[in-house]
Amino acid sequence: MSPAPARDGPPRFDLPYRLFGRARGVSPGGHKAVGQGANGAFLRHASLLEQPDARRIDMRASLLDPFGGLKVRRFEHRARIDVFVALDLSGSMSFRRDGEGEDPVADLCAAIAHAAIRSHDRFGLIAAGPEPRAELGVRATARRGVPDELWRRLSAEPGAGRGSGGLRAAVEELPQRRALVFVVSDFLMPQAEIEDLLGALWRHDVAPVVVRSSAVEAPPPRFGLVETRDLETGRRRLLVMRPSLRDKWIAHARARRAALDESFRRFGRPAFDLVDRFDPDAFADHLLTGGA
Repeated sequence: MSPAPARDGPPRFDLPYRLFGRARGVSPGGHKAVGQGANGAFLRHASLLEQPDARRIDMRASLLDPFGGLKVRRFEHRARIDVFVALDLSGSMSFRRDGEGEDPVADLCAAIAHAAIRSHDRFGLIAAGPEPRAELGVRATARRGVPDELWRRLSAEPGAGRGSGGLRAAVEELPQRRALVFVVSDFLMPQAEIEDLLGALWRHDVAPVVVRSSAVEAPPPRFGLVETRDLETGRRRLLVMRPSLRDKWIAHARARRAALDESFRRFGRPAFDLVDRFDPDAFADHLLTGGA
């Protein structure tokens, strides 16, 4: 069976994301916003004195008014939002390639950028490993060429260095106005650092994406020698695997994931698991059922 031909561009999908709560802003868009406007769903009638806009006069409602007042239509305000990706590029993220040029993280980020810009929102990206990676950042923009540029740049950035402290520093550069922020990471960091990172995003709507590899997370054998490698330091370690150690390994992994899920729900919303490859249908289903 011949390998699939390499793609020359990012995936393009319309993703059904939404902001939890109401947006704040005056630029027309597709998200429910604070206040009232002229581009959303009908809310109610008001008197012309309350809303002095003759363009919105409803003649039928005015004729039915027993007091003979002029009635105008009032509408729900809908506004544009900013959609950001906060991307972890530490060394532990280097496992994400499949060896054939496919990069699920680049695919995911480009798909979010494409969907945001098609929805007339603005897209931005901050990236960091041990230090912020300002050269990869994208300021909030609606420019249509961004998804392709971003996909090419991220496909060549597998991640390097130890720790993700730079991401905690980089999120301070996000705008003050409430935005939808996809935090894309393997979250292989101490729980206290994860909660510090999520807590720093308190004013935003946080949507975590956990990058995982089935090869890395496969349960070890019950018996035998197992070689482990730290992706950030390159350090290797040889273990003699036995049933009791294997059980502790699996129990630790489950406990860590349970702690992660509890943090995600407390600071934002349930996480999407990006395992091996980007599945746009699974991501869309996640967004529709409350992921974003």
